[in-house]
Amino acid sequence: MLRSGIMRLTLVQKLIASFFLIGFFLIIAVVYAIMGLGTMHRMVGDIARNDLPAATAALTLRDAMQAQQRAVGRLQIFKQSEFKELYNRQSEIFQQTLQQLLQQSGGADLGELSQSFTAYSTLVERMLRGIVVSDEVLKRAAERVEKAIETVRAEQKRILEDKLAAAREREAKTSAWALSLALSGVTLALLVATLLVYSFSTSINKLQKATHRIAAGDFDHDPHIPPGDEIGSLSRDFMQMAVRLKELEQISLDASPLTRLPGNIAIERSINRRLREKTSFAMCYLDLDNFKSYNDRYGYIKASEILKETGEVIYEAVKRLNDPDAFVGHIGGDDFVVIIDARLAKAACQEIIACFDAMIPAYYSVEDRAAGAIEGIDRYGVPRIFPLISMSIAALTCQPGSYATAAEIATAAAEVKDRVKEASGSNYIIVREAGVIEA
Repeated sequence: MLRSGIMRLTLVQKLIASFFLIGFFLIIAVVYAIMGLGTMHRMVGDIARNDLPAATAALTLRDAMQAQQRAVGRLQIFKQSEFKELYNRQSEIFQQTLQQLLQQSGGADLGELSQSFTAYSTLVERMLRGIVVSDEVLKRAAERVEKAIETVRAEQKRILEDKLAAAREREAKTSAWALSLALSGVTLALLVATLLVYSFSTSINKLQKATHRIAAGDFDHDPHIPPGDEIGSLSRDFMQMAVRLKELEQISLDASPLTRLPGNIAIERSINRRLREKTSFAMCYLDLDNFKSYNDRYGYIKASEILKETGEVIYEAVKRLNDPDAFVGHIGGDDFVVIIDARLAKAACQEIIACFDAMIPAYYSVEDRAAGAIEGIDRYGVPRIFPLISMSIAALTCQPGSYATAAEIATAAAEVKDRVKEASGSNYIIVREAGVIEA
């Protein structure tokens, strides 16, 4: 009866029945593929929300720990309060990041890291209270913290690799089943099934390539998958994840939030690179004179504008000297650094001071500009007259073998800077080899 009913179907009805069967198989294939892609979408979202921030936090822990060690070392040598404040800030960053990592560690064991950092902090606090703590003990405690950080990083890496492997396995399984179900309708409509499989295979291959390219650091890669379906949404999530990764990479640089110039870590790396390469260069330490009095009179907003504009003036002045390896950094506050070819040190000092002196009067009122000075209170609470802000530059020519470390160069430049500030107005001193001084 059923067979006779089928035989009585017209060609159109058979075609309709055939397309119905095709649609049935294709719908099953599409639903399964969508479910698989949805699972992949959630897995990628979980990686972006938890594992990537946790990996970034581990890098932050390492940088904060290294910064604490440098601050403790400098505090032991120079006994200056700013190094204690630097240590406290970095310790607070470490603790905040560790707390964040505890909330999104993704399964990594942080007990050893917490205990080792607590032990290290206890030793440093004892030292700050005047209790003698040997360098060897501090070094071993710091090494335990660094080892614990590396252990956490390795565990996070393993977790991330497992999740990526699961995503690839899910991707492969989804592709295989979707393709198998789609091929079931090929006998009825080869062209339709082929086009559908081709579309899915192409998109999945693009996503796979995009995963590899992003993992390799190509954050600007676009898989060129059109929007409108789950694959397009997944592609958009991949691109958003890549943008976020690129932003995190940029944030990891220690740029000043005000001037956007590289900070202390980048400065130290730039000097150390030149020391390793045994090249001659000039380390210029730039400091603004009478800046505090300006800040007290005009407020921190105007003072911040001066710092921002000063950073731009220094950067543009150095750029005009056409030294491709020149470096401009912002130590913090009103202190800047220029590292340039030793032969261009004098030209750099003169160009920077000329541009700075031309810029600074515009930040004063007409009355103060006409008077050439402002009234204020010095650091000892005594009323006095302060000239307009000027700049002091201590340029230290560093020949191969004359200095061993960046800290040694910074100390020598700071000593020269104190001599420059004794003169009024903007001035510079260049200390060349054999102690020859050029003012």
